Order: sequence, then structure tokens, then C-alpha cells
Amino acid sequence: MLEVKIPSEIRSYKSKVFLGLTVRQIISIAGSLAVGVPLGIFGGEIIPADLLMWVIILCVAPIVAWGFAKFKGMRFEEAVKILFKFYLLPQRRVYEDSEVNYFTDVKSILSEREIMRQRVYSGELDEDDIKTNMGEVI
Repeated sequence: MLEVKIPSEIRSYKSKVFLGLTVRQIISIAGSLAVGVPLGIFGGEIIPADLLMWVIILCVAPIVAWGFAKFKGMRFEEAVKILFKFYLLPQRRVYEDSEVNYFTDVKSILSEREIMRQRVYSGELDEDDIKTNMGEVI
């Protein structure tokens, strides 16, 4: 009997081009070879051998990560962009709309009551005015 695997999510499907690798992975390997091999051959004349190995790794690792690495379902460049925004850019706070926020409404009511109390204390309002105005506040 012939069986065909069907992914549950169509976006999770990756077409395999050569040796079970995707086009992205093949480009990643070719790019890392294009950078690493010349750096290894010609860099030995400029940089000491023990340091050259680390330079090659640091130059090739992001290229390989671009093709193979995934972090929480995100590709390498998406994860780097999010981490860059989180750690290096200033953070902004998002505030809710004051009409929807319950605590802002309560604060305005309490401040209106406090204003009424101050007006009574200063003698600006009488007892009759308090009952009519406090009904509006409450």
C-alpha cells in the first residue's frame, strides 16, 4: 500500500532538493564554504593558526545558522531581529485607553469628590449644593 505523509500545517512543508536539504540549507552550505575555505587558505599567512580557527568559526557560524537554525518556530533572521529590538532598542510602554480603563474612571470620581470636599471646607458650597452636586458625581 502506498503512503504519503501530509503535514498538518501547509507552512511546515519544505521541499527537499538535494540529499534531503532545502534550497535555503544548500545556499547556506555554499555560502559558508565560499567564506570559510578562502579564509582558511589565505588567512593563514596573516593570522596565527590557532586564532585562525576561531575566526573561521565566527565568520561561518551565522551563515550556517541562517540555513539550519530555528528558535521557537522562527527562522534565524527573525529571531535575531526580535532579540535586537528587545535588547538594544529602547523599550516603549503601551498604555490602555483611559475611557476603557476602570481605574482611571474611579480615580476621576475620587478626585471630583475631593474637589467637592475642598469647596465645602472653604465655604464655597452649602449643604443644598452638596446634595445636588454629589448626586452627579456618584
